[in-house]
Amino acid sequence: MIGGASSTSESAEYTSVAQEDPQIPVINNQPGESDPPPAYNSSTSEPAEYTSVAQEDPQPGENDLPLAYKTSNNIPSMGEGNQTPCIACAACGIVTLAVVIISVAAIIDGYHEIEEGYVGVYFKFGALQDGVTEPGVHMMQAFVTRTRSVLIRPEEERLHSLEAITKDGIEITFQKIGVLSRTKKDKVVVLIKTFGMDFKKVLIHDRIREDLRIFCANQTIDQVYNEKFLEIVEAVKSDVEDQIISLGNGGVEILNLVIPKPDIPQDIALNYKQVKVQWTEQLVAKQQKITEEIKKETELLKAVADARREKEVLEIKIQERIIETEGQRNVSEINNQIVRDKQNNLADIAKYAKDKEAAGNTALYSPEYVKLQVAQSLTNNTKFFFSGQDSVLGGLLSKILANKK
Repeated sequence: MIGGASSTSESAEYTSVAQEDPQIPVINNQPGESDPPPAYNSSTSEPAEYTSVAQEDPQPGENDLPLAYKTSNNIPSMGEGNQTPCIACAACGIVTLAVVIISVAAIIDGYHEIEEGYVGVYFKFGALQDGVTEPGVHMMQAFVTRTRSVLIRPEEERLHSLEAITKDGIEITFQKIGVLSRTKKDKVVVLIKTFGMDFKKVLIHDRIREDLRIFCANQTIDQVYNEKFLEIVEAVKSDVEDQIISLGNGGVEILNLVIPKPDIPQDIALNYKQVKVQWTEQLVAKQQKITEEIKKETELLKAVADARREKEVLEIKIQERIIETEGQRNVSEINNQIVRDKQNNLADIAKYAKDKEAAGNTALYSPEYVKLQVAQSLTNNTKFFFSGQDSVLGGLLSKILANKK
């Protein structure tokens, strides 16, 4: 070896190298012989012996020796005690770097966010874990756990086109069926365990398709397209909700279902168009009839209103006449009462005068006064004719002139 130590191990080393590579020259040292001391060059520090040998006796294939072999022969050997600390430091650095890389990777893999309106579910080694996480930032076990976000706020989805056959064998197509649904948060894990991540497809979409086909199969094309079209949504929605309760324990609820009118064959659509045209004409005629009836009713109402108005006017006039007549009668009664009262007053006055006169006459025409007046009137007559005491005049005179005894 380089450094002047004599050993048979160097000979064995060179021999083994030579056996591995036939181009490397074999150097055999006899037992007991030692290598000459190396001669160091001031510039390259290479052994002088090898340099001189290479210059004096170059052998074929010597330039083809491996670089590692040349380097090991040209660099002085170091002690084993100096190499061990370097290897330990390098190994320690590699391990530290690996730990740091793994830690960073674990943090990056475990960090995740759940958006608003979603909840997070976790699969560890492929197995769904119980419980969900709310929206926000979360950490999970790295490399062995993966997360999925499940929407729990209302979601509107459009179903693909659906073909159905009616009871009379007509093929129709429903386009753009829309469903608004919402998932209950406490049922998410059970639904995923039972139906997978596409539980809405199983519980809602497929059930809508199935129930809509069954409904069409039990109805004719006219019932589906016209008569019972408004009943389709309620019938399908009710049946799907019952199946959700029985299959999914009510974990999903349908908020709204929209089923547009189906596309029907062109010839049937043309017939429906003609029917609609006739129906429109009938509707126009019916509307015209109604309009005429309304006009006549309007005229009748107008005439009735005019007659009622005239009647009311006449009643008002008659009432005015009645009031006027009653007023005149009241005036006449008042006048009559005035005249009556006046005549009564005059009669009372005349009666009073008569009473006074009678009272005066009663006091004036005493029997003596009457006799006196008779006697005076008799003295004015020159002749008296008596027919006897029994005559009227004789009797009267006898009574007047009779002496009272």
